[in-house]
Amino acid sequence: MKNRLDALFQVIFWLWNLTFLLLTYLGILPLIGLALVDATFTGLIPGEFILTLTALIAVPAACTVLGAWRFRKQPVQLMRLFYGVEAPLFALCLLRFFILRELTPASTLILGTVVVCVAAFLLELLYGYAERHPALAWTQLIAHSLMLIVGLYAGLLLLFYAVPAAPAVVFGVFGFLGELWRILTSEPLYFINYAFSSFLLLLLFGISCTLFLAMPSLLASSYIQSGIRILRAFASQNGRTRAFAGSLGVVTAWMILFISFQQQPQLQAFELLDKPAATDSARAELVAKSDTIRAGLLNAYLSSYRYLSTIQESNQIRVMYEDTFNTPQPVSQFLQDSYNRLMAPFLYNGSRKDIEKAEKLYADFFDQPIQKGEQKTVLHALKSTVNRDEAKAGLLNIGQKKVWLQTQEVTVKPHGDWADVELYEVYKNQTADVEEVLYYFSLPESAVITGVWLGDTNDRSKRFPFTVSPRGAAQKVYNQQVNRYRPVDPALLEQVGPRHYRLRAFPVPTPLRSWERDSKIQRPTEMNLWLTYQVMRQEKGWPLPVLGEKRNIFWTKDTERIRNGKTVTDFQDNWLEAYLPAEGEYKPATHQVNLPDGSRITAKPLVEKDYTLPIGKRFAVVLDSSRSMAAHTQQISETFNWLKARGFADNNFANNDADLYVTASTGKQPQRIDDLQKFDTGKMPFYGTLQLKEMLRQFVQLRGDTAYDGILVVTDEGSYELSDDSKEVPFMPAPAWMVHLGAMPPAYDDATLKAIQDSGGGVATNLPEVLERMATKAALGPSAVSVVDGYAWVMEKPASETAKPQPGNKDKVTPDNKAKATSNTGFEPLAARQLVLGLSKTIKGNEISQLDAIHAIAKNFKIVTPYSSMIVLVNDEQRKALKEAEADANRFERQVEDGKEQLGTPNNPLNASVPEPGTVIGLAAGTVMLIVARQRRRFKSRI
Repeated sequence: MKNRLDALFQVIFWLWNLTFLLLTYLGILPLIGLALVDATFTGLIPGEFILTLTALIAVPAACTVLGAWRFRKQPVQLMRLFYGVEAPLFALCLLRFFILRELTPASTLILGTVVVCVAAFLLELLYGYAERHPALAWTQLIAHSLMLIVGLYAGLLLLFYAVPAAPAVVFGVFGFLGELWRILTSEPLYFINYAFSSFLLLLLFGISCTLFLAMPSLLASSYIQSGIRILRAFASQNGRTRAFAGSLGVVTAWMILFISFQQQPQLQAFELLDKPAATDSARAELVAKSDTIRAGLLNAYLSSYRYLSTIQESNQIRVMYEDTFNTPQPVSQFLQDSYNRLMAPFLYNGSRKDIEKAEKLYADFFDQPIQKGEQKTVLHALKSTVNRDEAKAGLLNIGQKKVWLQTQEVTVKPHGDWADVELYEVYKNQTADVEEVLYYFSLPESAVITGVWLGDTNDRSKRFPFTVSPRGAAQKVYNQQVNRYRPVDPALLEQVGPRHYRLRAFPVPTPLRSWERDSKIQRPTEMNLWLTYQVMRQEKGWPLPVLGEKRNIFWTKDTERIRNGKTVTDFQDNWLEAYLPAEGEYKPATHQVNLPDGSRITAKPLVEKDYTLPIGKRFAVVLDSSRSMAAHTQQISETFNWLKARGFADNNFANNDADLYVTASTGKQPQRIDDLQKFDTGKMPFYGTLQLKEMLRQFVQLRGDTAYDGILVVTDEGSYELSDDSKEVPFMPAPAWMVHLGAMPPAYDDATLKAIQDSGGGVATNLPEVLERMATKAALGPSAVSVVDGYAWVMEKPASETAKPQPGNKDKVTPDNKAKATSNTGFEPLAARQLVLGLSKTIKGNEISQLDAIHAIAKNFKIVTPYSSMIVLVNDEQRKALKEAEADANRFERQVEDGKEQLGTPNNPLNASVPEPGTVIGLAAGTVMLIVARQRRRFKSRI
């Protein structure tokens, strides 16, 4: 009997390993090995997956060598090596490759313990008990005490699957053998020529299924026997008391860790945020627990990546036993509950709805989107699977290094005190996916963008031109094109604030792959982009775009920088310099342009004496109380101290006066403070999230009938991505100015931007600048459009309203207007921008005819405005889509680009909708049969 068992052990070990090695090294690797390496280096496959695949292949090879070297004549030891080392490691690699995702503390504890026990089992198998090395003996005591737990845990867990899998294995193996025998007897020529790899695959699969049935008992018995053996050896050397105490201490410590790691953090986070905090003390307590709340909300948001299933959705065992053995529901549910308790480290205690709940709570509490605030953590979770982010550059792509800026060239053509500026860039994709480049940037408020082009090469004659289109239509068509299926070049340039712009270009093509280089395929491998604008000269020189935010794009010291034909190398961290040097003396001049509709735009330089501050005016100061403002407490204090020092808080209306409106997030009421002296910025609690529209609504609710000369909203950069698309912004009874402490936001939603423009307000980064611009503009009279960048821009309406042409239509200019029109000096786009700004204040609501009239101006002068965007299209299909979008009644309705990535949901392997082991075996058998059948068809077609 012993000889038969020894022979069986030898057959099991060598047959499985040799079959695996032959199939892997002679069949699979030669076919896909190079492709896998290439896919890893190009980024199609995450690096950690190729490492797992390497381990998956290396484990059987290493165990085969070890078995031949040490245990060739020891069949029992071969079986211990197989079931105690090779099978667990191989199973762990399979689980990591196909099932396991980002590990949690609980799952890390389980898997780490298994790895430690496998290593300890291997050492005991090779060298036995370390009797002569006390430190190593204690280490063995610790590891083998845990081995008792692992043996029982793994054995019980595998037993749940082995029992219902047995019938499927038996029928599956017989089916394989029957098919193999039929092919051998009926088509021997086919078998000899083509069935070798299929035979190995069938053999490996059949043996693996059979061995799986014995794994629960053999693995558990091997580990338990090994643990007992070491404990006895330790006790005989050091005494039973020390052995018992040491082992009990190890098991107790492990159990404490196991139980503590089961306490998932989202439960406490949801409990803390269950009800809105209504008092300052309650809010302060929650802020103090930010780390706990952050950990809990992240765990809920990433639950599908950190856990295999939710407890409620884990029903595979119940369904498996009911389908296989027709088990009564109470019994099958008992088995399922028992299984879930064992699998607790891998199950999420909650529901899938918690993902959306956590996302909203995070935004409400931390005042920013979770993908932006926790970008690194979310990206790490994505990398734990083969899921990729979207083609569209979203919040997860902020600061990502995917597209290299190879070349950047700036060319300035001066025309006195204004200039035409061209920015030319070349992009090189560093990934295996087509990518989108996105810039948020700002220009001086008086500047105007005059063009954007795309090209596959630097040949200007072959570049794709832009079209000026209504903002909503352009956005709609562009977003339809940004996908990785049949990507076609578009670009979109939009104005998203008084001085804010958004540039998007897609797709930056991928580098040539190895097979493309070998076949000498010709296709674009770079993207060329040109952007032009006109700008007024400043004392420091010619202003360049100021970067607000970038996505996917990056630059290095090797990026070629050219300025007016000369290479520069004195910077590499910034996108662009603030200014380019200007030649000659700075001499601002007066410019006057008569536009085709009869309007006259005058740009008049201002000197220091022309600026003034308000006197005898009353202002409303609206303070943003959202959480992000806590980082600007010093600037807030300086701002209010400046107001107090200049009489805004002395209740004397003869100079100036200000009332304070403190906004409030959900759970608390906003308040009005008429005496600034009573406001202590040091005691101001900042909590929750607020958007500009909500602040303005709260101000209007508290204002009553108080008249103001200006509304000053003291806020910070905020979170544009949290804005909504609602148009509910109340009418502002005075110019509304956004005073952004720290930095400007990347963009504004259209409703907020319209409210700012309609009121005659604007944006700035400090309060004195706002008051100076307001007072100076008021002194110039109602014809002044703006005071900005050292100039006063004045718009005079047509003298006669008769025979008034359509705005922007040069073909309908009256003879009188033609006489007034200037020659083509090139200054017209700058003047047209001010005309659009002046006319936008006259729009009532979203009157489509008025918006069309303003858009006609932009289209005529080929400029970007808050209502008109530039889009680059390259084929007739895109142009047709744009034409249809431009005819839509919602052509000016633009959506907020929240940048949110739609994360994929990994499969739930523990749900009944996922095939159970028996079905998996059937599917695998079908797959193998399909492979064999396809080979047979190929063979028959050749003969």
